[in-house]
Amino acid sequence: MTKRLIKEHLINNVWTVGTIVGFSLIFLLLRAVLGDRFILDLVIADRDIIKVAESSAFLTFIGICAVVLVTLLFVSYVTGIVYAATTRTYLGAGVARRSYLKSLLAAWGTSAVSVALGSVLVAVIAGIWKSDFSGTLTVADYTVQGLLWYVPIAGLAAVFLANAVGFLTGLVFVRFPWWIGVGAILLYVLIDSWTNGWISSWGGFLDWHVGTGGSQLWKHVLAGGVQSVVVIGISWALLRRLSIRR
Repeated sequence: MTKRLIKEHLINNVWTVGTIVGFSLIFLLLRAVLGDRFILDLVIADRDIIKVAESSAFLTFIGICAVVLVTLLFVSYVTGIVYAATTRTYLGAGVARRSYLKSLLAAWGTSAVSVALGSVLVAVIAGIWKSDFSGTLTVADYTVQGLLWYVPIAGLAAVFLANAVGFLTGLVFVRFPWWIGVGAILLYVLIDSWTNGWISSWGGFLDWHVGTGGSQLWKHVLAGGVQSVVVIGISWALLRRLSIRR
């Protein structure tokens, strides 16, 4: 079962990367053929991200890679929900709860490692392209030293956590009535808001300052690791008490 789950997670990653790259190529082709007649705006912090990416081929490449990474996080979260929804099916078929969770952890870890390795490949290509292997990149007017070499570490932690949080989200709805699941999500959002994003701030890449990217990254990754342990612990507690009808 472990091998099958790992294979399914890796296939999800491959399809995600292929889909985003495919749509990006179609977008670039339409822009080349239609020019300004093909309009698509993406404004973040009063900055037109599309125009910034199109200002150079290198930034276009980095922009596509960034979209791929963000999409992989979303796909990882949804994948976690899907496997939580099918938990009773696996357990009802005779799979031990501990074995099922171990298989999922192995699949999440393998998926996270694959994303990290892909990020390393991007950093290497960028270094060859720019003849500069420092990995330094400017994001939202902040120049972060070695950013492209930090992203694989962040991606590793983020993808694993996204799978784990998705699984816990789905498991809450499987284990309890729907209104408890909705209440738990609202409570999470409220606590995160009251603490000024203390829970979710580990992924805040844009709060880095010049020359401090490394320390900020390690702080976020450490927080993400702690959250993963907590989320997995809660998931195991719910999984152990999940009733199964055979």
